[in-house]
Amino acid sequence: MTKKTEKRINACCILALMLSILWAMYELLYIIGLFTGWGVVKEKVDWMTNSIVKWAIFIIFLLSIVSLIGLCIKIVENIHAGVREHVAFPQDNVKLLFWFALADFIYRLSWANIPVLFQDDFTLFFTGANLIMPFLLLFFAFMYKVAADAVEENNLTV
Repeated sequence: MTKKTEKRINACCILALMLSILWAMYELLYIIGLFTGWGVVKEKVDWMTNSIVKWAIFIIFLLSIVSLIGLCIKIVENIHAGVREHVAFPQDNVKLLFWFALADFIYRLSWANIPVLFQDDFTLFFTGANLIMPFLLLFFAFMYKVAADAVEENNLTV
């Protein structure tokens, strides 16, 4: 791996970390808005009607955000450590990418159901659009696994 490639990968890692922090800040403002009606959300949630369903959707939404941001940070850390060791595709990221695809599916499903928090009745929303990005992430995870295995096999052969 050339120095120029290492610099580009490190720049992408820094950008990914900054975007993760910005996303976390946005989601924090969104969550605060759900309780106060201030900020990103202009309407407070009535937590008394259908409270179990609303709290379940909210907690799943919150956990999916935390897991996505945590997984993103861990993946970036592994890539950064791999660059220092001149490994383009760290093997540690393979499982993390599969978990990332699952967490993204849960996030998108809970995000699609956020309107339930503002309604008195419960209707579960699910569309094909909830599957597109997780499918692409799953495909990317499989391709990353193939690349990581090829790099590892190549290193063992030499």
